Order: sequence, then structure tokens, then C-alpha cells
Amino acid sequence: MNPGAVEEGAKVASGVVEALRAQPIALALIVMNVIFVGAVGAGAYGLNIRTTARYEAQDRLIHKLLDQCVGSKSSLHTLDGDAHESSHQ
Repeated sequence: MNPGAVEEGAKVASGVVEALRAQPIALALIVMNVIFVGAVGAGAYGLNIRTTARYEAQDRLIHKLLDQCVGSKSSLHTLDGDAHESSHQ
């Protein structure tokens, strides 16, 4: 009779454990790689948060400046606004 998936998985797991017992440096490398990947992920997440906040602040400043420019232009050009709009159509 063929062994099931659980029995085969248990054999593989016990083989991996025995191999890691024979080579403790391999276990240390696996642990260090997991820690490294976690640290890089956390750093990238923090960098993403700071970068997003910076661009949002720049966008708010640009929109504020554009609103000021558009607001001042519309108040300066109210006399010739009809002629200016008809030239763009």
C-alpha cells in the first residue's frame, strides 16, 4: 500500500531536521536570511511611508500655489476674460 501525503511529509520533515542537525551552519544561515528579509521588508515599508508623505506634502503645496496663481490671474483678467475665452474655442 502506498503511504499517504501526511506520511511522506513527515519523512521529508524528519530528513530536513536530521540534515540541519548534521549542519548547524545551514540552520544559522536560514535564520539569518529570515531576519534579513524581515529587516529589509520593514525598512522598505518605512521608506515607502516617508516617501508617500513627502509626495503628498509636495502635492498639497503645488495645489495651493496653483490655486493662488489661478485665483490671481482670474482677478486680473476679468475685463478681457470673454475675448480670451473665445480665442481658445
